[in-house]
Amino acid sequence: MMKKMEYSITLQQRRGIAEESIVIDAQPISNGNRSRKKKIGSQHHYKVKNSSGIIIFRIIVIAIIIICLIWGYLLIQITTDGMNSSAYNDNGNTNLASPIMMLARPQLNRPVGKSRIGWAIQQKISHMQLQMRPVPLLDVTQMHSPLLIITYKRADYLERTLWKVLENHQAHILQQQSSNGDASSIRGSEDSNNRHEARRIVGAPIIISQDGSNKEVQKVIETYRQLFEMKIGVPLYRIEHPRSAVVNEPNEWGEVDEWKTSYIQLAAHYGYALEQIFSGSAYNDGMFSKHNRRIPNPPLPQRVIILEEDIEIADDFFSLMNATADLLDSDDTLLAVSAFNDNGKEQLTANPKRLVRSDFFPGLGWMISRNVWDGSTSHPNSGLKKNWAPGGFWDDWLREPEQRRGRQIIRPEVSRTFHFGNVDGASEGQNSNILNQIELEENNIHWEVQDMSHLTVSSFADKYWNRISKAKLVDSVHEAKYHIAHNDVKIIYSDFEKFRSLALEFDIMSDEKAGVPRTGYEGIVEIRYGRGKYFIFLAPPYITGERPYNFGNKAWRRYTKESMMLELGIKDSPPPVW
Repeated sequence: MMKKMEYSITLQQRRGIAEESIVIDAQPISNGNRSRKKKIGSQHHYKVKNSSGIIIFRIIVIAIIIICLIWGYLLIQITTDGMNSSAYNDNGNTNLASPIMMLARPQLNRPVGKSRIGWAIQQKISHMQLQMRPVPLLDVTQMHSPLLIITYKRADYLERTLWKVLENHQAHILQQQSSNGDASSIRGSEDSNNRHEARRIVGAPIIISQDGSNKEVQKVIETYRQLFEMKIGVPLYRIEHPRSAVVNEPNEWGEVDEWKTSYIQLAAHYGYALEQIFSGSAYNDGMFSKHNRRIPNPPLPQRVIILEEDIEIADDFFSLMNATADLLDSDDTLLAVSAFNDNGKEQLTANPKRLVRSDFFPGLGWMISRNVWDGSTSHPNSGLKKNWAPGGFWDDWLREPEQRRGRQIIRPEVSRTFHFGNVDGASEGQNSNILNQIELEENNIHWEVQDMSHLTVSSFADKYWNRISKAKLVDSVHEAKYHIAHNDVKIIYSDFEKFRSLALEFDIMSDEKAGVPRTGYEGIVEIRYGRGKYFIFLAPPYITGERPYNFGNKAWRRYTKESMMLELGIKDSPPPVW
């Protein structure tokens, strides 16, 4: 009974409190009520503010999760690429450190149709791959044969050239051998089969000489600086030639030929870059600690390999340069080694392992020694640097008797370089229709194990004379094409007008420089018509007589264009009218 009474009292109290609150709410707002209302409002504001804080917190948490997912994706990509690369290597492929497997070709500009975010993520993956898995730097003390690349403003051309250099650089093999503990591959080996490749790292370091300061070109250079250093352990340097106005003398009519200006500037750039490298100044570009590693200065070069920004190299380009370097250093009858054949069309060449001596300097991927640049001990005034191409046209200047001095050039029968630049170059696409047909050898020849003894000046001359003296003499192009299936044949030309007509018949280069036809050896131009094993020789008249006492060796004899042609029995003729 008492519990029931207590319960009814409590119920009445609750009702009273409720009625009182209703009365209070119904009354006009007084000062006291305002304070109460304000208190209630502040509580509401606190709740709203607290709710906003929760939302911001949630956004931050979601953002962190998204970032973690992105980074996780990047790490998975990098790890997967690394595993794929390792699996590829374990399968015994000889291209153990191919940059295609190690890192995709950099996309310097966003491809059309690709999303900005996707492209940015892919670039980030590439950058992380470089930073997270850098290879050790190769032994800088073995880098006596740097690669020089001449560039101006064609960034897309330079990128194509650099990618091929990266793909085909011998540092891939050296890095793999170094990681396996085979130090002899870099330091040196007495194994006769390894005598060339073991003692030096050819094509390293890489020096890109830029004419001026084009920003797009600089962007390409910096991208590939990281790739070469981080992925194959080869340092890359950039030097800048201060492009300035040049003196272009008026022609015989008192007019200035504007087209000559580009050639004069290019020649000045070449001279600047070569001297910077041979003097060692190219290594002082302040980049020794660019990527948080110290790069010691390489030794002064013994020789330099030269490319331009629009030249693509074959797989065995560096092997060819490595195998011929010793001969170039020791044989003072040689001016250079070139990887290019001016008449190297597919239908006119056959033997990818054949190297020859030539009196014509082709350029387009070549190598010279320090003795050629500075001047040798026996011929101290012969250095090219003393009066480098004062009138421009550096390649034609190099072909003149005063510079060449009877020295010869080693070149392959099948080209190891391809000239693809037909736009915005100094030559403005001159001879591009012929250059585009040059065959670029696809087989990777291990030149270091090939026998080079036949390239000595006397051995090559003996074998060449023996072959051409036995070739069948014919009087016409028709006869030559008929007999070439079974014999070497030769056609005589007595002047360059006749030579040009024969060259047009066989679709080869028809010009001459300083009395030397392109690819010529003692005035003889050879072609393998139809890719057979026999040659058609276009030869001067002396070839039908006794062998001259100085056949194949005219080095350091004082010749002019006229005296050389007189000895060969060739008459000069006016150039063709185009």
